[in-house]
Amino acid sequence: WDQGFAIYPSHNLHMLVFSASNAGQGAIAVQAGKDYGKVESGAGAFYQALALLRFGRFDDILELNDPPADAIPADAIPLGLWRFARGYAHLKQGQPDSARSYLLMMETAIGTTPDTVRFRGHPAEHLLGVTAGILSGELEWHDGRLDEAIAMFEEAVALEDQIRYDEPEPLNFSARDWLGAALLEADRPGDAEQVYRAALEDHPRNGWSLFGLEQALRVQGREGEADEVRRQYDESWAMADVLLRESRS
Repeated sequence: WDQGFAIYPSHNLHMLVFSASNAGQGAIAVQAGKDYGKVESGAGAFYQALALLRFGRFDDILELNDPPADAIPADAIPLGLWRFARGYAHLKQGQPDSARSYLLMMETAIGTTPDTVRFRGHPAEHLLGVTAGILSGELEWHDGRLDEAIAMFEEAVALEDQIRYDEPEPLNFSARDWLGAALLEADRPGDAEQVYRAALEDHPRNGWSLFGLEQALRVQGREGEADEVRRQYDESWAMADVLLRESRS
């Protein structure tokens, strides 16, 4: 034998996208997303785009030219996630009108994709609903409507909580990290703390939520607790290749 083989390569690569994203290992997550597109015919670079989004590499998202296929209804969810990443990147690059165009395409897909069309058993209502909620919240935040942004993120969290158990989860991020950041911006650190603690119950030791929790505790003057969370963050982020400024991308 001079060649190896892999069992369930797409599952293994998906697992790597998810785990590396939560561990702050951007280069690994992005490469795994790229390789996922190679082994899954028609999938395109949507997981690569989601990994790039998680690590704030918006210019790289806009350079991708391998969208998922759109020939059959089953393509609707991967294509919608691709459009989420594109819209988010356009917003962060100062092009909110383009972001709104992508959001409209996502909302159309949510309303027209049959419930029988699923990605790994997950309907468009859940996966595109969560991501559309995040993009909607970011657009509201961009326009100075922070209360409306918080409401959008709360809706995204409610949909995220309806996603059935899967291993790995279909999305490599949590809407709670956006909600927590918005609550901190709104000077509601106690509420942000509860959001981050809930996020850590779902995804223990993930650095994004630990970072946000530390911020929320320090704003409240709870330095001892914040120092302990920082210790946990440093441990979980020991092999990361990104420095955080907040919990959202």
